Amino acid sequence: MTGWISKKNGRFMFRYLTIRNSDGKKVEQMKTIGKIADLKTEKNAWKEAERLGLTKLSETPTAAQLTFEALAKHFIKHELDKSEGMIGRKAEETSIRDKHLLNKYGIQRWGNTLALDIKPLELEAWFESLSKSLKWTSIVKIRSVMNQAFNHGYRHGLMGGGKDSNPVRLSRCPVSTTYEAVVVSPEQMILMLNELDNNETQFEWTLALVHAATGMRPEEVFGLKWSDVDWVKGQININRAWSKGKETTGKNEGSMTQVVMSPVLADALTRWQGLTLYGKPTDWMFASYREEGKIPRSASTCGKKYLRPAAVKAGVIPEGYKGRFGWHNMRHSLATFLAGEVDSSLTMKMLRHKKLSTTLELYTHSVATKHSEAQQKYLNAIGLKVLTGKSTGSEEQKQRA
Repeated sequence: MTGWISKKNGRFMFRYLTIRNSDGKKVEQMKTIGKIADLKTEKNAWKEAERLGLTKLSETPTAAQLTFEALAKHFIKHELDKSEGMIGRKAEETSIRDKHLLNKYGIQRWGNTLALDIKPLELEAWFESLSKSLKWTSIVKIRSVMNQAFNHGYRHGLMGGGKDSNPVRLSRCPVSTTYEAVVVSPEQMILMLNELDNNETQFEWTLALVHAATGMRPEEVFGLKWSDVDWVKGQININRAWSKGKETTGKNEGSMTQVVMSPVLADALTRWQGLTLYGKPTDWMFASYREEGKIPRSASTCGKKYLRPAAVKAGVIPEGYKGRFGWHNMRHSLATFLAGEVDSSLTMKMLRHKKLSTTLELYTHSVATKHSEAQQKYLNAIGLKVLTGKSTGSEEQKQRA
């Protein structure tokens, strides 16, 4: 429903219709845009109304008539499709995914339902029904984006109440995942790099080292240009990302920063810059030779042809492994290694996570060897040790027995 402009008492006025909550009738509302003497023309008045955000008033549904579809589309327009500013703007990949989930699942099921009429128990029953065809990890994402849509509605005043009355927030859904990323140990990384360290695969060797040492996301590494390297400060500046064949703005505002570059990593990059045909400041660091350096190389193809075979040789994954394994596993591996070496807050900063819980719960994986060593320390403390393959207690324990 669009608004219109009129003149009153020497001023341009923006007029629009809303639906009154008490009886559901349409009523006209009016807001002042500015003085006619200052704005001169109606065209200028429209521009000023847009600048003041008045045109959005005609697009805003009222609580009494707010269906979930209207709520979701308002969220999509004002947040998922947001292209300017930093607050609330999502990475392009995230926006595409969230819009898909809202349209295919949320709107399809709840679109005609008034947002305020959706009940937590109904949502839980729906989640259970979805689990017959979807993994819980996907259902958790659907719940998350629906929750964001409701929070958007409260923040924009589209409905009464607040987060405490959010039906999605009050609904229950398994929030943990059974997925455990394959982690590469330092010893295995040595074997993988040795496998790639030959004249034909210096590209892949350098690519693997950058991923392993910095923990950067694959789209960030493939989005690097040589001008992003600050040789003096010893850091790599992240200014863009490359995903699905095009340049993007990266995951979030906290990601677009820098990572440290130790002297050893700097030497490796210097060597690669001397070997590649595309070593100018404006060139992609990992440029595609097939595309004559115009774009970066394909992350998925490179991972499939080189990283995975090297991981098989190093015993990281078995031959013919069908599970997930790629460049992003280097990020998980660095986080897991650092968990036993440095404070978790430092790991969070190195990986550029917004929340410490993300670092601890999703990126720091259990390592059986460390668990075994920790358990053995306890057993040693209580006098139990391994002797010729069999456990035996202390002499005092034997006597008590």
